[in-house]
Amino acid sequence: MDIQLRPYQQEAVEAFFASLPDHRRQLIVLPTGAGKTIVFGATARRFWETIASDKPILVIAHRTELLDQAEQKIQYVWPGVLTGRIQAGRNEQLAQVLLASTQTLVAGRNVPRPGLIIYDECHHSRAEGALGVLQRLGVFDPDGPPLLGVTATPSRSDRTELGDVFEHLTYERTILQMIMDGYLADVRGIRVEVPGLNLGAIRTTGGDYNAKDLSYVMNIEEALDAVVDAVLTYAPGRKALVFAVDVKHARALAERFQTRGIACAAIDGSMKAEDRAAILHAFAQNQLRLLVNCQILTEGYDQPDVDAVVIARPTRSQALYVQMVGRALRLHPSKNDALVLDLTGATEDKSLQTFARLMRTQRNERFKTTGVPSGKDEPESEDVPMEQGETVVEWLTRIAKKQEKAAQVAQAINLFANRTRYRWQQVQDNFAICFEDSRWAYLYRDGDEYWPVLELNNEKFMPLHDRAVPLEYAQGIAEGFLQLLESPLIQREADWRNAPMSARQKYVLDKYRIQYDDTWTRGDASDALSRAFARKRVRTLCKNFNAAAWRQALETERGKVWLSQRIERFRSYAQARHVVEEA
Repeated sequence: MDIQLRPYQQEAVEAFFASLPDHRRQLIVLPTGAGKTIVFGATARRFWETIASDKPILVIAHRTELLDQAEQKIQYVWPGVLTGRIQAGRNEQLAQVLLASTQTLVAGRNVPRPGLIIYDECHHSRAEGALGVLQRLGVFDPDGPPLLGVTATPSRSDRTELGDVFEHLTYERTILQMIMDGYLADVRGIRVEVPGLNLGAIRTTGGDYNAKDLSYVMNIEEALDAVVDAVLTYAPGRKALVFAVDVKHARALAERFQTRGIACAAIDGSMKAEDRAAILHAFAQNQLRLLVNCQILTEGYDQPDVDAVVIARPTRSQALYVQMVGRALRLHPSKNDALVLDLTGATEDKSLQTFARLMRTQRNERFKTTGVPSGKDEPESEDVPMEQGETVVEWLTRIAKKQEKAAQVAQAINLFANRTRYRWQQVQDNFAICFEDSRWAYLYRDGDEYWPVLELNNEKFMPLHDRAVPLEYAQGIAEGFLQLLESPLIQREADWRNAPMSARQKYVLDKYRIQYDDTWTRGDASDALSRAFARKRVRTLCKNFNAAAWRQALETERGKVWLSQRIERFRSYAQARHVVEEA
């Protein structure tokens, strides 16, 4: 099955093409975790197929990780596309999509004149070298190629606006909107005061705290202890990224965490690439619980099960802050919400970015852009500040109750609550869900990626995609299949869940020696039984599903055709069964 675009992703693609006749240099703003790469990959494919296939599409990014990510994820929405890398010693120019390093282009590497240019993390495009590259490619010429810029942070930290590069903001969604709609994890923010710290007294350079001054105050004993104590107090058991001021600070924090018995490492740009890769791999495999980094994981880093970020590098830059917070926002079946720990001074600095301040700003902007009036019916969000440890959804619910006119916010919160419709059971690193009476679907871990898998008869298993993909995409493919069934058994909020536990459920619970009490509902009993059965079924899956054999078979054209036909048969069966049940 192909990756299906989320509704807002499809809206962004449609908005680009609708604006193309009048606006050649367009900007799309989507927060981290919203799938910017999927959006511009789908845009590239449609542009090639419907507008111009005689010229390559050029994707520009300033970091190798971003180019790697783009090369991988474009294949999800454009299977079989020919890509070529233009970076350092690589000069693969005979391709449909060229992926070029900004530094290589700045150094003077020539490329074929593209039909469309896509600039990833385009808040860097205003830098002098990058701007020269765009001029050389003809972006500002009347007959030049269209330019699409994508970013989570549309203004640079030095406050230089992008308006002289991009002429039209085509589509935008904020972190707040994405949380309300259920596409990003709910977040709770906690402010941690560092004793004696006065951020307001630190010099400002380029719109942010002077790095040297900040390093000095954050490396003192009290500040280092405050960071470690905050994690131990508020984030026990969470998988966390800690953002440090500089290399010295990162290493000092890692050492303190280690002495307190926490599996932790520091990572920075001065390390060898293989050493960084080894640490990132250990973190991905949960061999490390905390990862302290310095100016290296703010962009292009994707570890969806991170459920906490520690802002031990206070900042006045909203762009930098959004990038740091974004590392914990991706949805993941193993986490309920994300946590942001903001390190603040004893004396308040009104320019300091915190999560509560970011949400307040985004909420005010939302009402300004949608035309919702402020006044007695819609008080400014400063009148209802986020409380310590309160999640976004809890905050918005409280606002809605206070206002007595909560239709818009309540509707968005309901969308969030209903976004994850299914009750996946996690068994170690795999996920399982029972549908119908005894049929199971799975997300099976293979290295750093997952296979969406359907269980057939006689303990046989079949993938629902021709290769393993990142967890969020595997989950989307599996749920696309489950959605065809419309089974109330797997829905999170089905009405039957609130009924009293049945006699049959009590019998099965007793049989398997699962403790319960008479307050349990049918939903409680069903969850307990699903957890018990999922463990058994996943053991069978791990025994019988041969990922290496499937990978080898599905690399052939014959294997792909066979799988496609089988999946289509299952789709037809599910649709036909659904029609019969409706009749």
